[in-house]
Amino acid sequence: MTDSDIVPGRSCADCTLCCKVLGIPELAKPRGVVCGQCDWNKGCKIYAGRPGSCRDFDCSYLLSPALGEEWKPTTAHLVLGYMAREDIILIFTDPDHVGAWRREPYLARIKKWAGMTDKGYVLIWEAKRALALVGAQEFDLGELRDDQAIIRDDHRDGTVRVYAGAKNSPQAGEP
Repeated sequence: MTDSDIVPGRSCADCTLCCKVLGIPELAKPRGVVCGQCDWNKGCKIYAGRPGSCRDFDCSYLLSPALGEEWKPTTAHLVLGYMAREDIILIFTDPDHVGAWRREPYLARIKKWAGMTDKGYVLIWEAKRALALVGAQEFDLGELRDDQAIIRDDHRDGTVRVYAGAKNSPQAGEP
């Protein structure tokens, strides 16, 4: 992400929610815990040398003009990302606001996204568990272990199942 990619008028400003909700393997920082390198509501103390996981994450609120101000992470208590190749919408919920994604105006839009994908899903990280949404279906994936991957299984009859399986499984994909 470059400055020219950011929607005019938007910035991280005083938002550091990504420093709390994202897991950062390089720092052994789990999801839902404020990073030790974060100066809360100010920014990253090591921004210039931040880990690859941080550099590689692009906040959808900053990049998508289709998301209104209600999607600002400090307002929504949600941080959104997108994995284009896999068509996976990522939603990281602030653990102090579990269920924030189930409130309006968010839920209707999230359900719409879940109904629009033909190969991916909406992945919601809430506290320590993960949920996947495809169409009108919600799959509780539970707590994922490091040796697990999320698998979308499309059946010939048109049904879809999303579950946590072994990373070395032929169906295993990202994340």
